[in-house]
Amino acid sequence: MLLYLSKKLAGAFGVLLVLSALIFFAGRGLVPGNPAAVIAGPKASPETIAAIAHDLGLDKPIYQQYLDWLTAAFRGDLGTSPISSQANTDVIAQQAPISLELSLMGLLIAVVIGIPIGVMAATRAGSGTDWGIRVPLLIVFAFPGFVSGSAALYLATQYLTNLYSASYIPFSDDAMANLQTMLLPALAVGIPTAPLVTQMTRSSMIEVLSQPFIATARTNGIAEWRITYVYALRAALPPVLTLIGFIFGMLVGGLFIVEEIFSLPGLGRGVLSSISSRDFSQVTAQALVLAGAFILGNLLVDLAVPFVDRRILRK
Repeated sequence: MLLYLSKKLAGAFGVLLVLSALIFFAGRGLVPGNPAAVIAGPKASPETIAAIAHDLGLDKPIYQQYLDWLTAAFRGDLGTSPISSQANTDVIAQQAPISLELSLMGLLIAVVIGIPIGVMAATRAGSGTDWGIRVPLLIVFAFPGFVSGSAALYLATQYLTNLYSASYIPFSDDAMANLQTMLLPALAVGIPTAPLVTQMTRSSMIEVLSQPFIATARTNGIAEWRITYVYALRAALPPVLTLIGFIFGMLVGGLFIVEEIFSLPGLGRGVLSSISSRDFSQVTAQALVLAGAFILGNLLVDLAVPFVDRRILRK
């Protein structure tokens, strides 16, 4: 178990290190123009722009800028925005909890819908019930995020005005008011994601239900519900958990549209704002946090899978 954990932790650290380099260099390309010129203003002299560039370290070789940034990041210092003069860690501390809450709520909705329906479809594979379950979910999955988000916002403003609040209120301030703000965006995220969980659960369950140990359990007279929801579902969970970890990372880094539609001040919306203001320092820090969340989600799943299937440790 310790060897397994050490391998997964080392792998996650290595991936994060590689991603940090890609994010840093890509950040310079995502934010066009000279940040020093943006800070100085359109009427600034070349000398003023050069002085600002020197203060920001932009006159150093690009590899040296990356090493300086990486060293500071290891100390927990993600830099200061040259546009707003705010510490990037302070900005992320305000934005990240919103994206994390929305991702977890959306993922919970997807799992609560997807796993039971996937099990039901697997136990009736090939039947009319199976197709009646899967086809509507595939149609829902085909809708892009801005469609589901816009539809949810329309329902909220036209018919659910007592249940929805457009002003974001932190959970620590008022739990019910926070739920009023976050529930509909979470549904807009979770419902289109549920078909992924359903399809993976169905496929994994069908494979497990064809295994000899299931036939043996039926021969021994074990109740069908126990075979399905205890033995088969547990054996089918590892690939489902892996998908859930991937979905979590995908949601944290892919909430731009939903956050923009519902005016939620999360990381996704913050990245768009940083790019539009050419704030290379802030967008780099935000992208690193998004990448870290994606890796963390997959790492937690990798650490949880052995508790469901001990065979993983022997591979």
